[in-house]
Amino acid sequence: PARSASAPYHPTMAEIASIAEHISTTERNAADAEIDATQMKKLEFFQRQLAGRNPQIFAATVVDVRNYGLMVELPDALITGLIHVSSLTDDFYLFEPARRRLIGRRSRKSFKVGDDLSVFVARVDVFKRQVDFAIAPATERSKASRRAKRSLKNA
Repeated sequence: PARSASAPYHPTMAEIASIAEHISTTERNAADAEIDATQMKKLEFFQRQLAGRNPQIFAATVVDVRNYGLMVELPDALITGLIHVSSLTDDFYLFEPARRRLIGRRSRKSFKVGDDLSVFVARVDVFKRQVDFAIAPATERSKASRRAKRSLKNA
């Protein structure tokens, strides 16, 4: 039946469900696009860090330990990356799966979930959307912690 132009439109429940589904799908696509764009900007930032002559030192927390390395999260950047076991050059590290830690064969130094580290960017793979980090040398870590303490005092 034809509707008059002045009569109000009352969609059926099926039409409302279809419109709601379309809106939900569109909103999910927009949210995914925002996450992707944010991730790409972070990767661009870390690529610039890698290209710089004086790499910035970042605070990181170990969030997982695997046989191939440490997964770390940078709380200030909200990004997760890998410290590959091959970049831990001060010792040969063995994985203890039961305790989920890496332990140095010679030094007995260990890394476990929750450990706080100072890291710098070692590699960025934009295609795979991955960032690899390396542990900052002790002299760089102490400079970074002094800078952090100084900036806290001045705040």
